[in-house]
Amino acid sequence: MQLTKLKLMDNTFKYTSQLLAVVLIISHCCSCSSDLEKVIDEQIEFSDEELNTPIRDIVSKNFSKNTLFVGATSKYDAIGTEETDLLAKEFSYTTPANDFKQSYVHPDNNIWKWEKSDAWIKFAREQKQIIRIHGPISPQCSRWARNDERTKEELSTNLREFMTALCQRYNNEDVVEWMDVINESVNRDGTWKKAAAGDDGWEMPWETIGYIQVDVSSYPHLEGVIPIYIIQAFEIACEEATNKQLIINQHGGMETGMWDKIKDLVRYLRDNGYRVDGIGWQAHISYGRDVQWETPEVDAESLKQLISWAHDNNLEFHVTECNIHVPTDNPGSEQDHMRTYMSIFNTLLEMRHGGVIGFNLWNIKDVPHYKNEKKWVIAPWDEQLEPKTIYVEMKKALLKAHD
Repeated sequence: MQLTKLKLMDNTFKYTSQLLAVVLIISHCCSCSSDLEKVIDEQIEFSDEELNTPIRDIVSKNFSKNTLFVGATSKYDAIGTEETDLLAKEFSYTTPANDFKQSYVHPDNNIWKWEKSDAWIKFAREQKQIIRIHGPISPQCSRWARNDERTKEELSTNLREFMTALCQRYNNEDVVEWMDVINESVNRDGTWKKAAAGDDGWEMPWETIGYIQVDVSSYPHLEGVIPIYIIQAFEIACEEATNKQLIINQHGGMETGMWDKIKDLVRYLRDNGYRVDGIGWQAHISYGRDVQWETPEVDAESLKQLISWAHDNNLEFHVTECNIHVPTDNPGSEQDHMRTYMSIFNTLLEMRHGGVIGFNLWNIKDVPHYKNEKKWVIAPWDEQLEPKTIYVEMKKALLKAHD
């Protein structure tokens, strides 16, 4: 397809030429919608002012209120540093990493520590942000909880004390919008996450509290049982966190068996009077390595189907912990990283008309993996907090997709 080149003598006619080009395309190839969209997209240019606008201001200006949330994660130790200065500038939504979890707040039945979580409430209020409390009942728990000698009575007491106190303490805080109630409850093969020997692995010690029987014919993907800890956690959250949106968070990829179990779990909880307001997918993407809590690929079509299911069932959909893990000896290019992030981000923007969408970065800047020295974690900013292509493309996508 050839377009006549419009020779203009003055740069002031730049945008007029772009408009004429689009008109010519429409007149000659209106039946080629994909080509048309591509060329029109290429004609879009953004001013320096637009590209220098923080993400939070683009979202606030261009999208309907409380329909799209774009946020990022940091940790208590970073408060007061350039990292949280950037967090406050760019995002109106944040998820404090692990500062609300049982592993810190109530690691055994005698200890309580609230200074980190309280500091985040203060920070969010000062920065006019909202918080998703990431303090779910999950494998990310204390070594005391994972100790093989721990009794189910001790675990049940700790769970109830922690969830009750967490909900009561923050239920009336207006800066808190959501609470993750459970996390990583289902393996990627569709089985329940279970306890394991030792106290230093990725396991679900709460599972030893026991199970309740469920009707297989009504909920075929639940294996006839549900762990009691899930019921306990939602029972408490529904009673004590009446002002918050309650989320089920899940790792892995788009495995059918895993999400079928989550879907049946949502139905069971709702059928039995428990409130579930949203589901979250962590979206930890791993290059060159396939492990339980990461996925080596992004299946955009399956992601769309999952989001559609959530919205059709009056559930918010959140990407909760997005980052990319790469091997240090073969990390891929910045363009590779950008394409991975944007395949997720653009899918969410495309699906936003069906219901509430949330997107949260698990890292603001590139960092070494917390545990594996052969891995690196990729984010939209580099180690020195200089913006990368990912950040620029996220803003362009938001500017293009405005309501």
